[in-house]
Amino acid sequence: MQDTKGKVILSLLAGATAGIVAGLLLAPETGDETRSGLKKSASKFGGDLNKLLKDGLDRFSSAKATGPTADRQQADRSAADSLLSSIGQPSASSDDADSDYDGIGSDGRHFPGYTSHS
Repeated sequence: MQDTKGKVILSLLAGATAGIVAGLLLAPETGDETRSGLKKSASKFGGDLNKLLKDGLDRFSSAKATGPTADRQQADRSAADSLLSSIGQPSASSDDADSDYDGIGSDGRHFPGYTSHS
């Protein structure tokens, strides 16, 4: 069996190059606008990635320093339980302007013949 890895890699590079060239030639923006947009996107992506990395390292180091404790695990479980139990509960606020969102009830907007007077 012949080694075809080199041919596959060369074909992939040629296809990617052809796609990039076609994209640049058919782009609706000028080169300066494209480069500016790419620079902004790369800068934003780099900043977001840096923030995520710092947050992850902070979480890892704090978890490593404190270690898993039974109290924290119990607090997390009780918070999760209260969140899950509150999901099915109706909202306490009855003066919400769109409380009848699902279309059932006494809101006049859901009756046949309703016309907006906007």
